[in-house]
Amino acid sequence: MRCGSNFVGVFSGRGVGERFNDDLRMMYAGRLQWNALGDEMDFSQSDVERHAEPAASLAFGAATNTSECTAYETDQRSCRELPVARSDGTPYGDPSDSEEVTAGQYRLDQLVLEFRAKWRGVYAKHEFHVKRVRDRTLPQGAPGRETALRGSLSQLGFFPHELVSAIPEPLEIAARFAHVDPAVGVGGDLQTETSGVFNWFFSGHSNKLSLEGSWLTASEPSSPRRGQTRVRLQWDVSF
Repeated sequence: MRCGSNFVGVFSGRGVGERFNDDLRMMYAGRLQWNALGDEMDFSQSDVERHAEPAASLAFGAATNTSECTAYETDQRSCRELPVARSDGTPYGDPSDSEEVTAGQYRLDQLVLEFRAKWRGVYAKHEFHVKRVRDRTLPQGAPGRETALRGSLSQLGFFPHELVSAIPEPLEIAARFAHVDPAVGVGGDLQTETSGVFNWFFSGHSNKLSLEGSWLTASEPSSPRRGQTRVRLQWDVSF
């Protein structure tokens, strides 16, 4: 059920496009948004509309589920295992391997806090995420029974044409920083992303070209931090 940017829902709990559940438990999710300055903000990023008056929102979301999944993706294999070790260093099971994972094995609880603002071509966003994974097949107090994850995402973008009229109006410059701590309490396992982006909007978000450069780092407690550079050029067309 949805009302503006607020919603509550009950789902099978195995991810996007999954019709069937692996047990009799359901996923419960909800989101509550407060439009702090009155006008409702949609989910689109970038201030393509050039808000003459400032707009801002503060949102809270939560979900709980019991299934064989420890994470989800919006692709053909939505239900999957986390690509990190549990708090005791042992790997999660793979839902595609029925010998490793049982129905309803994991209990997931997730929370997110989100702030967004738009004004005169400036767009700002910050998300803070907390997640807990509990392996129900392990007894209370057993190593690896519970793992807490934490992460955040910050984005800032602006259209420099609003300051210098000689700069083309469709050009946006943006930056993003994100980090994930895959096992809170375990040191040396932080994952980060620092990105710079140039967007050219031919027709809003329905037709845009993006050039993105990123510096990605990942580390494990037993090995030094490693990093790599990623460059991506993407033309996004929607009908």
